[in-house]
Amino acid sequence: MTGPRIGELNAELPRAAFVAIRDSFEERTGAADTCLKALRALYTWGADYGYSEDSAVFTVKSGHKSKGGAVPWSVDDKAAFLAAHGPGSMARRWFYLALDTAGRIGDTHILGQSHLEANGDALYLSWQPSKKGSKPVRIPISNELRRELEFIEEGTETFLLTEYGTPFASSGSLDNKVRKWVIGAGLFTVSADADGREIIKPTRSQHGLRKARAIEVAQYGGTQYEVMSVMSHSEPKTTARYTEDVQRAHLAEVAIRRVHKAQNTKSVPPPEKRGTPLAKRPSKTNRSGGTW
Repeated sequence: MTGPRIGELNAELPRAAFVAIRDSFEERTGAADTCLKALRALYTWGADYGYSEDSAVFTVKSGHKSKGGAVPWSVDDKAAFLAAHGPGSMARRWFYLALDTAGRIGDTHILGQSHLEANGDALYLSWQPSKKGSKPVRIPISNELRRELEFIEEGTETFLLTEYGTPFASSGSLDNKVRKWVIGAGLFTVSADADGREIIKPTRSQHGLRKARAIEVAQYGGTQYEVMSVMSHSEPKTTARYTEDVQRAHLAEVAIRRVHKAQNTKSVPPPEKRGTPLAKRPSKTNRSGGTW
């Protein structure tokens, strides 16, 4: 879109102006959605300072449909990565650090010796995630991560280092390296741009490992609040998507097994967790003084 920048325009923009801003992103609907969210936040803030409370920006939709975000790592994905990056490699150290912590990449590049806590023979990682609203996390580290940390030279503060032996300057620089490690493990797709040039794109990410760990916790019987603690979420609704599918699958299995049992025995078995255990008699209420 050409013309004056948003900061040079009157705050009372018509709906057509916001539609033009959205359409300027063309096929990049995700970017358009992000832009509209930022504009809505701006106008929400402005309503407290005399600007319009019912701007047309709140009526414009981006049309963006989420593809589900990062793909959780499968067992085969993990095996492929570990086969490509052996013990002592920085890639393997990152893998177990990201998996154990279920952390965001924005925190992973700064984790180091100062975040370790010992309790007897157990070793813990403890840190405050940087994302606003996140809760503190303290988790025991696995034997696999512990073995990888043994390769760290004395005096090294951060766990992850560049090929030059220095800490990663930002989460972005670590993310770029993770992409190369993932591609090196064969987890990528190949396509071509408009000019026919080859594009190699990694199919897994650290956020995908974070999702995989949340799903594992739920699959092994973890409650919604246990997943919350691992993921440093502050709201149950954020975690619900990880536990809901697992719980629904379990309930569906229980229900179908009950149907099968009823069909085989020609009777209807009781549902799980009835009020009184089957092997015990109901409790009694003692009668006293002619009244209950």
